[in-house]
Amino acid sequence: MCSSDLTNLNMRRKIGVLALSVASLSVVWLLLGMANIVPFLIVLPQETSIRAHASFTVFLLMVASWAFWNED
Repeated sequence: MCSSDLTNLNMRRKIGVLALSVASLSVVWLLLGMANIVPFLIVLPQETSIRAHASFTVFLLMVASWAFWNED
């Protein structure tokens, strides 16, 4: 492996760890919001707040899965 490949893997890993961390927090926030303990913060026009928040969580999990894809 050349140094640019290692740099690319390190950057992808950092992006993955960040996305996974934020997604984990988002899942906890989603569950607390469904129990009406905390308010939902994401508001999209013509969408329910639960759906918008869940979509954000799924997007972050997709970014994390891309970052860890084919990491050998």
